[in-house]
Amino acid sequence: MLDKAWKGLNNTIFAYGQTGAGKSYSIFGYPGNKGIIPMAATEIFERIVAETNPDVRYEVTVQMVEIYMEKILDLLVPAKKRGPPLQIKTAKSGVYVQGSVKTAVSTYADIQRVVDIGEGNRTIGATQMNATSSRSHTVVTIDF
Repeated sequence: MLDKAWKGLNNTIFAYGQTGAGKSYSIFGYPGNKGIIPMAATEIFERIVAETNPDVRYEVTVQMVEIYMEKILDLLVPAKKRGPPLQIKTAKSGVYVQGSVKTAVSTYADIQRVVDIGEGNRTIGATQMNATSSRSHTVVTIDF
C-alpha cells in the first residue's frame, strides 16, 4: 500500500466492526505496539529524509473529521468554535471535505499530536458495550 501511495495513488484503510473489536488498536496501536498508521507514517518520513534529488520537495498534511448524526465535523476545531457542518465536494483531484483544517507535519510525532487533539474533540456517548464510545465515525487523512 505504501509503495502505491509513494507512486501517487490514493489509498484507504477502513476499519469496521463492533465496539471493542480492535479497530483503534489495529489502526493506531497503543504504547509499545504500533498500529498500521504509525508504521506507515514513520516509513513515509524515512523515505522523505532519504530523498537525494534536490528538485524533489515533499509536503505532508493531516486532517481529521468525524461523521456524527449525518454531519461532518472538523475534529481539529474545538466544538465551541465550529461553524456549520462541513460538506463533501468533488474536484478533478478527487473527493475532499470543504473547509476542513489541514495541518502540516514533518514527523510521525507531529501526526500523533494532531490525532490526540482530534481525539479530544470527538463526540462521546456511552453504550452498553463501551462507556467511552465515540458514537461517530472518524476519518483521518494523511496527504503527501
